[in-house]
This record gives sequence, structure tokens and C-alpha cells, in this order.
Amino acid sequence: MIGAIRRSARTLDGVCALLLCEGLAVGLWLLPASAHIVQWPASGPVRLALLAPLWQLKIAVTVGAAVAGALWWSGLAVRRYAALLVVWLWAVPYLPWLPDRWPLLLVLAGPLRWMLLGLAAASLVPASWFGAVTSRLSRLTRASVFVISLVVFAACGLSAAHVHGLVGDEPHYLVISESLLKDQDLQIENNHQRKDYASFFGGVLHPDFMQRGTNGEIYSIHAPGLPAISLPAYAVFGYRGVIVFVALLAALTALAIFDLAMTLAGRPAAIFTWVVTCATAPFIPYAWSIFPEMPGAWIVAYGARWLWERESRPARTWMLRSAAFGLLPWVHTKFVIFAVVFGLALALHLLRRPKALLAFAIPATLSAVAWLYSFYAIYGVWNPEAPYGAYATEFVRMQFVFHGLVGILFDQKFGLLFYSPIYLAAPLGCWWLLKDRASRFPALVLLIAVVAYVGSTARLWMFWGGASAPARFLVPIVPCLAPMVALSVARARHPLWRGCISLWAAIGVGIAILSVIEPSRLILYSVPHGRARILEMLQAGSPLALSVPTFTDPDWAQFLPSLGWWLVLAVLSTGIVVLVARRVALTAWRTTALVVGLFALGGAVLTSHPEASVRRETAQRGALELLERFDGPRHRVANYRTLALASPEAMRLLTTVSMTPENPVPEDGTLLGPLTVAPGRYEARIWFGGSGQHRGEVSVGALGQATFATVDGVLSNPTTMAFDLPITVGRLIVRSSHADVAAAVSRVEIVPVSVVPASERDPSPVYAVESLPARPGALIAYVDEWSYPEHGTFWTRGTARARILVAPAGAANMTMFVSAGPNTSRVTWRIGLDAPQTVTVPAGEEISLVVPLVTTATLVAIELQSSTEFRPGEVDVASTDMRRLGCRVRIEFE
Repeated sequence: MIGAIRRSARTLDGVCALLLCEGLAVGLWLLPASAHIVQWPASGPVRLALLAPLWQLKIAVTVGAAVAGALWWSGLAVRRYAALLVVWLWAVPYLPWLPDRWPLLLVLAGPLRWMLLGLAAASLVPASWFGAVTSRLSRLTRASVFVISLVVFAACGLSAAHVHGLVGDEPHYLVISESLLKDQDLQIENNHQRKDYASFFGGVLHPDFMQRGTNGEIYSIHAPGLPAISLPAYAVFGYRGVIVFVALLAALTALAIFDLAMTLAGRPAAIFTWVVTCATAPFIPYAWSIFPEMPGAWIVAYGARWLWERESRPARTWMLRSAAFGLLPWVHTKFVIFAVVFGLALALHLLRRPKALLAFAIPATLSAVAWLYSFYAIYGVWNPEAPYGAYATEFVRMQFVFHGLVGILFDQKFGLLFYSPIYLAAPLGCWWLLKDRASRFPALVLLIAVVAYVGSTARLWMFWGGASAPARFLVPIVPCLAPMVALSVARARHPLWRGCISLWAAIGVGIAILSVIEPSRLILYSVPHGRARILEMLQAGSPLALSVPTFTDPDWAQFLPSLGWWLVLAVLSTGIVVLVARRVALTAWRTTALVVGLFALGGAVLTSHPEASVRRETAQRGALELLERFDGPRHRVANYRTLALASPEAMRLLTTVSMTPENPVPEDGTLLGPLTVAPGRYEARIWFGGSGQHRGEVSVGALGQATFATVDGVLSNPTTMAFDLPITVGRLIVRSSHADVAAAVSRVEIVPVSVVPASERDPSPVYAVESLPARPGALIAYVDEWSYPEHGTFWTRGTARARILVAPAGAANMTMFVSAGPNTSRVTWRIGLDAPQTVTVPAGEEISLVVPLVTTATLVAIELQSSTEFRPGEVDVASTDMRRLGCRVRIEFE
């Protein structure tokens, strides 16, 4: 019997070794591969895949078999590593039938495959290792929590400000600080006229207001509380000081969350709660953003701590606490809810201590009266909504509450649960808190505060808060939800519950880490009326971003059925696993994997027959992405419709982008686009309806920047325009400036004649492209943020080194005309890999630099750097331009 068991185990090890090694071999072969839906008629998708040469697969499989044999011969218990068999999922997008029936499975060809492999590898880590890590983390002190939080938040904030500057309303809050600092008032019109914002904002910043005060002056719609309390930091350190100040408040908030969680659930749960609430959205990125949300969360966090406090405090302590609550309305009008709820709750604790109660009541009451009077003094009414004029009446209504609640919780771009599903653990924790008599009253106060605040906030139609990261308005309730999460974590016993909590935490922290590692990608800042950047990054060739509901558009209600089906699918997946777990003993990892697998498979089935607009947009994106990734020497193009390699002609036909113009055509005459198109040679074909003759102009170009081809006059049917793209163009459009011509267009096609292989392209990202009108086909591509394009000329940004790519269109010589405005500057310039050269540019003069070119050169790389900088608005009082400018460059060819 023992011998039979050993032989069975050895056989199992051999099978696992073979499957694992061959799976890794196939995965290695698939590393450069990608799968794309290039056409999607009602009959089903047409899919192309870019694959490495087959001989590489043969070698990989042979080596894999040899390694498997060696592992089996060594006697290694390979079955212990069976979780790594998840690598076989990498092959699913390249199977010949399954992804065509369930296109959402193509997501496994993108970054998600690495996440699955990483989770599988993490499941193999011995429990003792996790125990050691947990033991070390459990030794974290309050001081460590505070210091780590402050350092991380401040570093991330300063890095983000350096990469993409201040966003949204941030500069407007700093303008209020400028007014308080320089004029000791809140009247901001003169600060905008004097361009006092120049030190922290490079463009033109207009006052953000909706109606003037009774004295005719402009007061910002943004509350003055944050500018006032951060004024010392701003006065000494500028806008960077304010970023660090907000990070300090965030660190104090994190400390309060940790303290309360430790009181309720113990140190391990407190550390976990600190991480999953303070290192996820929406705490990230508002832990350093100059918005009022974090100051509000800071006061709410300590208010929540005081609810559980049992020690008797002196009257002066209650006066300070009252002052803190009195500050809330000054930070933002909506925070008055927290002041009322927490104020009344704490006042009940003080009913038997009249002196302390009086000390607690006076500062907050005086602050509230002063706050209300401020609106009367400025606008002539005792109404906190007065600064918003008619906007509040029109866009803040009870009828928007349902829309706001759905969006602020589930929207793919701004929903709390979409980016931080860990808060799904809060309701169960709240239930446990309410069941405990000792914690019932504080828990009830937190619940009332959350419900009242979220309900009030949901009245705003624009629940996403403008140009902001996810769930901005919910930042102040994080301290209210954190103790509920902590209790759920501490009492999690069922493997499924522990697994779900771990998965939710990993999702939230993972998204936050991605957004911090690459701040330039603005992963958490999606376009309000588009799709989530995180989904676009993960979706690969699948229709993922188009399949997940969004609620920011006027027709948001059409996505409610889709949301309902996704929620039903989540409940069904969980229910099935619960039933299975009653019969089969499963670990937390396995139960979670089973839930995720069922949910993903159900999602693939649910989205297998999308509507026509989703099919069309997915196919268009797939064709363009295939051209972007195509590298002739490295790839073979597999056609899954014929189960054979695609010929160049078939690939050209299948990757032709075809679109019917909108009806009616937009006022700017756009017929197709904007599209992201890879370098290469293309044809644009414009088809007209009817048999009449058309006369006018059609063109291909980059939106508002460049023109690549134009036909003006009598237009044939179809009208064909050939054009070359030396670089990737991110906003290519086909348009007509004649309304009658545009209205007659029935179809527009972009045909790839030949595509530049990916390995032969300049890898630099292109931020903008402009034509050089004096020479047809010549253009400038701006590949970093250190240039200011100005219609064929450009300025370098300050003293930074700017890099551009120039397409000379066969010119033999290039002349650069360089000036430096009012400064005498030493300009360093470099062509390609040549040695840098330096010239002196006198103030107010323009010099010329002649550069001979190779006539066959497609692109010429140029770097320029000025030793001086200036602001036009400081030189000419009539100018509103407050950019930091270095040198100006104008390019001509001959």
C-alpha cells in the first residue's frame, strides 16, 4: 500500500513537472505576443494575433520537456507548486475558438496575466514567512505609523507636483492664500490681475466665481478654511509647503485611524486597517492634494476617536475640540454635517459636566455664527449656497441622489468600491459594532454621519467633483468607515471572508501603487466623460473598459441593467463557492481564486454579445493597436478566421479602419477620429453617398496641430489621399472644412499601406505634433514636456533641456533661428548623437544655425537648452503669459 501511494505521488509529480515546465515554455514564447479583434460584425469577431516565430516555440517546448524530466528524476515534490499552472491561462487568448465566443477573455493577454502569476507565486510563500512579516509589522509603534505616513505622503505629493503640476482646483485655493498673505482679504480679482499665481501656475488662471459680492468684488467659490490654516506653510515654503502641510494632516489622520482601530480590534488589525485605508483611494492621492477633503478627514478622524474616549478631560481641552469642529464649515460648507453630528454626540457625553459642556459649546457656536455672517457680509444673505448663485438651485437637488449614490460607489472612473473594494467589509463591521452595547452609541453616530454626509453629497449632479481622482467627496468618511473595516478584519474567520478581504486589499493597494510609481500616467485621473484609465491599461484586446458601466454621462440610466447583472454575478459566484466550501475544505487562497474565476467566467459570458457601438470601437482600437505593436522581424500574424498566417494583403484589408461619420457631422467637420496611428504609409479614402459631383476640401491631420495631406477642388468617389507618418500620431483626424462636402460623406477609411516595424521606430512618446507649412510633409514632434509649441515654432521651458524630433521631408539643409527674448543667453544645442555645441544669443536678437542633413533621414533628433529664462507677463504688463520661457526656435528647410 505504501509503495502504491509513493508511486502515485511520483507519477503526480511527473505530470505536474511536465505541465508546469511546458506552461512556462509556452508563456515565455507568448511574451511578445498580443491578440486583437480587428473587425466585429454581428456574426462574431475577427481576430488577429501577433506571435513569435514557431521555431522559438519548438525550442522552448523541447527545453521545457527536458527540465521536467530532470525535476522528476531529482525527486522534487513538484505538486507543491501546482498553483503556478495558472501560467496556462496566458494561452487562453490565443486559442482558436474560446476567445471568439467570449472576447472578454482577451484581457488575459495584457498586464493581468502578470498579476495572476504574481498571486499564484505569493500563494506558495510559506505561512511562516507571512508570520514573520506579520510579527515585524505588529511591532510598529504609533511614531512609526506617523513618520512612515508623513514621509510617503510628502514624497508622493512633491513628486506628483513636479511631474504634472497642480491640478483641478488646487491653484485656486493657493490664490486665496496669496490674497490673505498680500492683501489680508478674500478679494481675489486683483491677485489674478497681478498674476500672483505665477509661482505655482504657468498658464493664465481666471477667477473661479459665480457671482460677485454686494460690493462688486470677486470672492472665490472655494472656502477659505484650507488657505487660512495652511498660510504659514505657504508664506515660508510656497506651494510645496502647502503640499507638505496637507501631507502632515494626512499623517495625523492616519495616526488617528490607527489608534482607533487598535483600540477596537488590536494591533495586527490596526496595522492592516491603516494600510488598506490610508494607502488606497480615496485617501490616495488626497493625502497630498491641495483640496479641503483631507483637512475635513483630519477633524473627523479625531472626532471619531473622541467618541470612544472614556477619560475625563479638562474644559480647555473641550474648548480646543470645539474650535476644531467650528473650523469644519470654513473648510467646506458640506462639512457642517460632521460638525453638527459629532458636536451633538459629544455634547451628550457632557450633559453631567455643565462647565465642560459650556466650554465645548461656545467656540463652535461663535464660529458658526461668524461663518453664517460672512455670507451676509459678502453676498447680503444668510445662505451658505450664496457663492454658487443659481448653480446650486439647478444642480444640487434631491432628485439626483440616486444617480449620485450609484456613481460615487460603482462608477468605473470615480466609484469608491471600484478602486477600494475593501470598504465592502465595512457593513459587517458596523453590524458587529452596533451589536456590542459598549460601542453601540459611537457606532450609531458614525453611521448617522456617513449616511447624512453621503446623502447630502449625492445631491450634486457632478458627483465626481470635476477634474479629480476617484471618490473625492468621500475622503472625510474614511475615518468613519475605518473602525468598521478593522473589526471585520479582526473577526474574519471563514476562509472565504479572509480571502476576500485579502483580495480587496490587494486590489486597492495595487492600484494606488501603480498610480504612485508612474504619476505621469495619471492612472487615478480619468476623463469624466470617457473610460477609466486603469481599465484601458488592463484590457489588452478585450472590450473590458466598454463593458463596465459608467455613470457620468447624461444617459447614465442605460447602464443600470449592466450594473445589476454584474452585482448579481458577484453574488452568485460567492454563493456557489460558499456551497462548495461546505463540502470541500478549501484554503483562503483557493476560495478566493474560485470566486474570482467564476466571476470572470460569468463576466465573459455576460459580455459575449455587446451592442454595435462596443463592437465597432473595440475593432477600431484593435486594428490600430495591432499596427502599433507590429514588428515584422519578430512577429507572425495569425488569422483566426482562417486558422492560418495572414498574408500582407489580408492584414492590410483586416486592419483598415472604416467609420461612418456622425450624423449630423460636428461643426468642425471631423469625419473620422481622433485616432492613435502608428508610423508608416497610409491612404485615407473618403466615400460619398449618391452620384452627384462634389467640390471642396478634405484633409488628414493631427487635431489642431498638423496637416499631412489635403485635396482641394473636385472630389472623386472615393477621394484618396496618401500620407506618411514618421512618428506615432495620437490625434489623427480626417475632416472637411465645407459643410456640404462633410454632409455627403458616407464612409471614411484609413488603409495601412506599409507600417514601420516597432523595433525601427524612435521610442520617445509624442506629446504633440505640428506641421511646418513652408515645406509639405515636414513636421515637428514634441517628445517631452519641456517645450511650448506655437504653430510651427516653439519655446523651451525655462532652463530645461527640450528634445524634439523633426521630419525634414527630404530636405538637404535645416536652419534653426534662435532667440532668447529680453535675455542674453547661452544656448546649448545638439543634433542626434553629435557632440553638444553652445552659442551666445544676444538679448532681443535672433541668430541662425545651419545644419546639413542626410536627405534620406526620416527623423532628426534635436536637443536645446537655454541658460536663462523669463516670464512675458513680467516684461510686458499687457501680457497675460506667465510661462517660464527659455529660447524660441523657428525651423526652415532648403
